[in-house]
Amino acid sequence: MNYKNVIKSQNKVYKILQSEKLNNRLSHAYLFYGDKGTGKKEMAYMLACMLYCENGGCFECDTCKTILSGNHMNVNYIAVEENKTAISKEQIMELQEEYSKTSLVEGTRIYIVDGIDTATNSAQNSLLKFIEDPENKTETIGIFIANELSNVVSTIQSRCNLCHFNAIPKHELSEMIKETGVSELDSRLLSLLTNDYDEAIQIANDADFVNVRDLFLEFLNVKTKTEMVKYYVGHVDVFSINKNIAMLLAWITEFLLEANLYKSNNDNLILSPLCDKIEEYNKLVKNDVKGRLESIILLSDKLKSNVTPKNVFFELTFRFI
Repeated sequence: MNYKNVIKSQNKVYKILQSEKLNNRLSHAYLFYGDKGTGKKEMAYMLACMLYCENGGCFECDTCKTILSGNHMNVNYIAVEENKTAISKEQIMELQEEYSKTSLVEGTRIYIVDGIDTATNSAQNSLLKFIEDPENKTETIGIFIANELSNVVSTIQSRCNLCHFNAIPKHELSEMIKETGVSELDSRLLSLLTNDYDEAIQIANDADFVNVRDLFLEFLNVKTKTEMVKYYVGHVDVFSINKNIAMLLAWITEFLLEANLYKSNNDNLILSPLCDKIEEYNKLVKNDVKGRLESIILLSDKLKSNVTPKNVFFELTFRFI
């Protein structure tokens, strides 16, 4: 996510940090928590820019560019290593060893621990004294990033200023995605799959996304039992893949939710580009929208419970005949 979008989507957090910097009231430790993809890592680097940039964080000067590219000597970043699932105690010990040495650059030192909620309790507890009392006595700010606050030990929480990052509203995320050149409908469909902007852009470039989107629209046009049987036979291979059937179920769920709520003024619907199809679908199924919605939610739960995608797809087409 670019920094302009982070400021827009997490303006409350940004304003708090900006105010604390201007009033010389920055904490020695922050815990940024909230859903994946909501700009926590970007905000950590933006805070570093506020400290070092002569303009208070312009994100365009050489100093800011050095920080944002991860090349500033006083800004250290650690995260879960490739092919690992958690931050290790060894990583924490290496960070502490690095900060026991005097920096070659004057000024506040900043360390960012991305994924603190994945670290073991022993790894987290090894940070406690370091948070309060870095060995070389240089002014230091720690920024900890977590998706799940409950996985961060209470002793770390109590030593940090907590900053919650709100989930990005789907309409807002859709507009952010559309700015990259993605179509109106595709940007809205992507916003239903993830709250992570970067992940949404990645999905948009996946050939399966385009294929499943077209098959979703085809599904909405199926009107008879014969057509549904043909739909199943023709596309069972596509929907024997978990991510593909998950996309289809997510979109059908939202379609039915909005069909159930459909009124004359529908500008606020996520799937407003499909209003004509929603109106047509309501006429076709009449009072059965709620029942079909309940069926889709049940199928989504089955998919999460490891029922095979192929069986879920069969039951989907069977229930909608």
